[in-house]
Amino acid sequence: MFPERLVRYVALAILLGVAGCGFQLRGTESGHLESLNIIGAAAAPLTSRSFRQALEDRDIQIVPAGPGVISVQIHDERSHRRSVATTDVFDAAEYELRLELDVSISRGESLLLEDATLISQRVYAVDSNNLSASYEEQGLLLSEMRVNLAEQLIRRIIFLAGPAP
Repeated sequence: MFPERLVRYVALAILLGVAGCGFQLRGTESGHLESLNIIGAAAAPLTSRSFRQALEDRDIQIVPAGPGVISVQIHDERSHRRSVATTDVFDAAEYELRLELDVSISRGESLLLEDATLISQRVYAVDSNNLSASYEEQGLLLSEMRVNLAEQLIRRIIFLAGPAP
């Protein structure tokens, strides 16, 4: 009876300690970004559109390059599709989609992140009897993956930017 109570009190103390120490879940934004510059949006037009929309949703303005302004340079975007499962007649049953975005982030002349690759992956099932629906699902997944890459990029920028110098 006594060791059981001791374990409960220790668990309660640990939970209270974690709650009171300023613990934050990974991925929560702690910084604030008001504006940034985008370079090379033509290298990935659909992802750039998702990125601009995500910035607009957060009231982050896109401004011209200048001293102290954070610049995001989009270098390239690649998409890959590969079969990850087959049926008993060797048709593809599942595909993995992978979308990669190469970016660099700088503030003025200072490089904050050089040639990073952000990745988003999804797996989806293929219905060989309804290829049109499978193709449409692939398009929807790619759209979701672009939004995911835009969110990853914003989190990375906020983390790297920190307070302005």
